[in-house]
Amino acid sequence: MATFQHVLVPTDGSKAAKRAADHAIDLVADSEGTITALYVIDMGDADYVAVPSDIAETKDRIRKKGEELVDEIREMAEEAGVECETAVVTGIADEAIVDYAEDHGVDLIALGKHGKRDPDKPIIGNTARRVVQASSIPVHTV
Repeated sequence: MATFQHVLVPTDGSKAAKRAADHAIDLVADSEGTITALYVIDMGDADYVAVPSDIAETKDRIRKKGEELVDEIREMAEEAGVECETAVVTGIADEAIVDYAEDHGVDLIALGKHGKRDPDKPIIGNTARRVVQASSIPVHTV
């Protein structure tokens, strides 16, 4: 089996993302590698905001939610004795995931097949599909 030193784990808080984090932790545990938990703020989440002055407050709430979600992954990693970095970025999810992986020397992207937005997709969700298609870095879907 290949060894990985740095695995990116995008999260949206879904069960699939947590399963992907478990796999990533297992993959790097023996090689003393690290994982990075990533949350992407997609301002499409703020579409319901009617008043432009609310956008900054909404973005702040979404950022805090993202920080909580990456902290959950960090805690999972720490319990397993694996180093975990966290990051919260703004952008279009699939593009931000691929860009982050390429810019930070990631060996593997581990992500859930289905996120919170597309749990009923028969095989793979939209974001996971786009990451697999766009990434030059190997992608492990769980």
